[in-house]
Amino acid sequence: MIGQTLLGKYKVNRQIDEGGMSKIYLARQIDQSREVVVKVLKGSLGTQPKAVEHFRREIYLMSRLDHPHVVAVHDSSTRDLRGPILVMEYLKGTDLNLVIQKAGRLPAERVARILGQLCSALQYIHDSGILHRDLKPGNIMMLNAGTPEESAKLMDFGLAKVSKMLYISPEEIGDVNACAASGTPEYISPEMVRGNEMDARSDLYSVGVMLYEMLAGRRPFHHADVEALMVAHAKEPPPRFADIGVTDVPAAVERVVMSCLAKYPDQRPASAQVLAEAFDAALGRRVMPTRPSSPGARLAPPPKAPTLAAAAPLEVDRNAVRHSMEANIPESMAMLKIKGFIFDLGAEVTESVPGLIKVKLREPEEKKGGFFGWRSGGSRQATALQTATGTDIELHMERRGGGPLTITLTMRPLGGMASAEWRTKCGQVARDLQAYILGR
Repeated sequence: MIGQTLLGKYKVNRQIDEGGMSKIYLARQIDQSREVVVKVLKGSLGTQPKAVEHFRREIYLMSRLDHPHVVAVHDSSTRDLRGPILVMEYLKGTDLNLVIQKAGRLPAERVARILGQLCSALQYIHDSGILHRDLKPGNIMMLNAGTPEESAKLMDFGLAKVSKMLYISPEEIGDVNACAASGTPEYISPEMVRGNEMDARSDLYSVGVMLYEMLAGRRPFHHADVEALMVAHAKEPPPRFADIGVTDVPAAVERVVMSCLAKYPDQRPASAQVLAEAFDAALGRRVMPTRPSSPGARLAPPPKAPTLAAAAPLEVDRNAVRHSMEANIPESMAMLKIKGFIFDLGAEVTESVPGLIKVKLREPEEKKGGFFGWRSGGSRQATALQTATGTDIELHMERRGGGPLTITLTMRPLGGMASAEWRTKCGQVARDLQAYILGR
């Protein structure tokens, strides 16, 4: 990789970091003569669908963000022959984990300044419908650490989730029982441990662990066994500061920290902005950034990807059959049911981004089982959907605000015009999907 020129303009100079799945290189952007960071998957991971999909999701999300306390993305590619590539701004600093290790404990005023910047970034991404899901000191870069110009930058969206659009990664289709839990055990929220629905307050729990660590010099829970650590997050109350020998943190500040560490989301601050303001109030003076949380911070316009609103009208797509339905069910349940639907079809996933899954259904397989019997030999549905070469199927999914999940199923024949019999059978497939989603 060193010495290569990626995407025609980023010459790789040296490796600067390495994670479990990726390598980070320092490169020079030739056309602008500036240093950038290039992130790529490690070795053989570039050919492993699960690793590639996680990286593609990170690229998809980060390329839409523009905020002064979120690392900036300059360029990306998901189609390079060497694998996905993410090009980001080069941050000359040190991560918050090293800052804590060096200092031991941080003064409450400095913690408040860091928290204000972090909450500014979190409020922005939460308002954009994104949950980070892996907040920890190692994912926060500190610029000019220890100076009046100290600034925090939120990084690493590899486990982030788009909360306003249902997302199912391709590798999950093959395993209908795949677990959706993710995160770092030391900072994981109780609802993530339990496998419950998560919202922005799950991220705030992780912030609470970091606040505790910065103020006390240690995390609230210490267990050598990962399972015991996760149980502690779900069930054990965090020790009071006085119980671990920390006596100089104001009681009001400690109450804010403990509110973040509540076991249930409705007992935590309602938002990142509310948390930052509560910490300032507890400290008795304002140390948050004086500028609004996002002056000029914006959600960058997404690329022209298919969405529910942008789908081709039926009247100009005469070969398409389209059906829509609404379901008042949790996303986790919808994900399980839709994965089962696709798995049972025996279809090939050709694309999966937040809000859209594309599959290609080819010749039927002689397999038993399945939710609808589509894999049974001689199944009417299976043979009906097979035209000359198969059927293209799209699933558009969107949840607007707190409303129901909208699912739009679009089917197109491969290799020929849509016949009347094919359209009829597509209608039956849509009815079967609706019955399965709604539990009828």
